[in-house]
Amino acid sequence: MRYLLYTSALLMMACKPSSNSSQAQNQPFDSVKHADTGSVKPVPADRLIVPGKSVGRTVLNDNGAEVVKRLGRPDAGDAAMGKAVSIWYANHDSTAHQTMIYTARQMGTSDETARVKQIRITSPWFTTADSVHTGVPLQQIKQHYELTKAAYYTKGNERYALYTTTRGITFEIDSNSNCTAIIIGEPKEKTGSLYLPFYENLQIIK
Repeated sequence: MRYLLYTSALLMMACKPSSNSSQAQNQPFDSVKHADTGSVKPVPADRLIVPGKSVGRTVLNDNGAEVVKRLGRPDAGDAAMGKAVSIWYANHDSTAHQTMIYTARQMGTSDETARVKQIRITSPWFTTADSVHTGVPLQQIKQHYELTKAAYYTKGNERYALYTTTRGITFEIDSNSNCTAIIIGEPKEKTGSLYLPFYENLQIIK
C-alpha cells in the first residue's frame, strides 16, 4: 500500500517548512563550535539534530498527519498494519539525499493517531550541536558518543555498519568509515528496533 498517508515526512534541503508552524516558533536554537575557526554559531531549528528527540522541526511522537500536512506528500513509502515508512528525496530525485520517517499507531485503543517513531536522514545539512552530521568520519563521532556496533547490511557491493548509542541516535557507517546516515529514535528502544524498519537485509549482531 504505497503512499498511504498514515505516515509523516521530514524537512529536506529542497523542502523548507512554513514559517507559521508552531514548532518553528517554539523549537530553540542551539550552538555549534566550528573546529576550523573555533567560533560558535547558532544551529537553526530546521537543521538541528537532537538525539532521542528530533531532526529539524520534526519531533518524535508528532502527529503523523499534521507533519504530512505541513510538508506535503512523500515521494515513496509503504504501510501495513498501522505502521508505515515514508521517503522524501531532495528535489524529488531518488538518487539524491533522502529522509525516511517511520510512524506507528496503536490500533484498537482510544488514541489511534499515527505518530513519528523514527527518523533517518542522509543529508549533511542536518547537524547535532556538537557538529556531528553525515559525511564525518567514525572517529569524530566517537569523540562525542559511546558507540556499540549493533548491525550491518549490504547494498550493491557496499557493506554498511550501524553503530548505536543509549541516547536515541544511531549512525550508519560505510566501508570507508564515514557516516552515511543518522537515525533518531527514543532512547528506550531496544537495540535493533531503532533502525529495523529502514532496511530489508539488516543483520543484527548478537
